[in-house]
Amino acid sequence: MAKHLTEEYKKIQTIQDIAANKITAFSGSMMFVYLHAIIFAVWIFVNLYQDKKGFDPFPFGLLTLIVSLEAIFLSTFVMLSQNIEAKQADLRAQMDYEVNVKAEKEVEEIKAMLTEIRNHQLNLGG
Repeated sequence: MAKHLTEEYKKIQTIQDIAANKITAFSGSMMFVYLHAIIFAVWIFVNLYQDKKGFDPFPFGLLTLIVSLEAIFLSTFVMLSQNIEAKQADLRAQMDYEVNVKAEKEVEEIKAMLTEIRNHQLNLGG
């Protein structure tokens, strides 16, 4: 079942879904945090200590704009990933339902067989 479920996930994924998942996975890593800390530190250092006031002087308007745009895109990627996970959860729930229906049918068949065996045993004994 799990192998079949994985195959079903792959069938419903688009290139955009894969990209969103990869971006979300990277943006949720410590490497992402370290990379941003280094970039921000360099950006601020260069603009504070450059002779001609830097290319983005304090209060770093360009940096603020870039970070805001990045936050918008990252939140969109997170929502896309959540939608993908919801699709996967729906698929998993559907498979669980199908397994439960099959199991219920088999239990009913076993109960019918046991009843038949019981009745047969009662007829032989009585």
